[in-house]
Amino acid sequence: MTAAAPHPPSILIVDDSPGLLHTMESMLRPHLPVTLADSGSAALERLTPDTALVLTDVRMPGMSGVELAQRLRRTHPDLPVVFMSGIVEDELRAQARALGVLDVLRKPLRAERLFPALQEWLAGQLTLPDPKAKAALVPPPSPAPAPRLGPIRVTPEAPQVPAAPVPAEPAALPAPPEPEEAPASQPLPAPTSIQRQEAASRLQAAEQAQAYIAGLSVLPGVSAAGAFDSSGAALSVTTEIGAEVGAYLRFLMTAAQTLTHHLAQPLPIKALQVEFQEQVLVVCPVPGGVVAALVRDTPSASGVKAWLRHRLN
Repeated sequence: MTAAAPHPPSILIVDDSPGLLHTMESMLRPHLPVTLADSGSAALERLTPDTALVLTDVRMPGMSGVELAQRLRRTHPDLPVVFMSGIVEDELRAQARALGVLDVLRKPLRAERLFPALQEWLAGQLTLPDPKAKAALVPPPSPAPAPRLGPIRVTPEAPQVPAAPVPAEPAALPAPPEPEEAPASQPLPAPTSIQRQEAASRLQAAEQAQAYIAGLSVLPGVSAAGAFDSSGAALSVTTEIGAEVGAYLRFLMTAAQTLTHHLAQPLPIKALQVEFQEQVLVVCPVPGGVVAALVRDTPSASGVKAWLRHRLN
């Protein structure tokens, strides 16, 4: 009796971003089983005996990746865990070491970095393709046969007349080859329903962001404004609030959402406010992301929050 083939290792991917989950699934699903979870609590429910590794985002609403790792250390002490984050700091690496986390990867993840790491972490339980390997060389095409010339006719010399021989008629030229038809271009694959939905949502969010920025720019005391989606990508920004600020705003919102859990405060969060020496940063959640405004004082900050609440109600 032939022994059953062992099950390939399964990876549990945890992230609150649907786009990242879709990207990771497309990258890994052709090579090994993948389970997706959009939160720490969902990840605990989707663990199976075949789960060989947990790859989790760190900053998520509700249970963070650090809290998930702490829980897994108690319930599944031998299960490998890997962190991924858009912001990798020394404090996060120290937490990872304390929890026995294998590594902290910076997002976005690339196959060139992830595939070798997975093979190392899973100790030869799977074989993944080398993303850097070049395609095999295609053998050169065999030379085309030489064109066949038409028959050459030669008129023989007349035997009785001592005249010069009649020159041979020139060889018939071959017909020119017919031009080859250009290969038909391959049609682009149609976008999936998820891709169409994401594109439509992002377009709608970008249009709404322009409306927010236009309204905020005329409010008293506002010196700059910007809008970012839920992943921290810029939808509309100014010089003072650059696109790189989005990742930190996402971190602020995630930290505030985590605090609501520890402080037993109800969601949703209405606004965040950071006061500097001469200016105030106001961050307000909106559908699909956040809007940030840099104002000159706290009365101006109150005006921004009141205006946004009026628009959202």
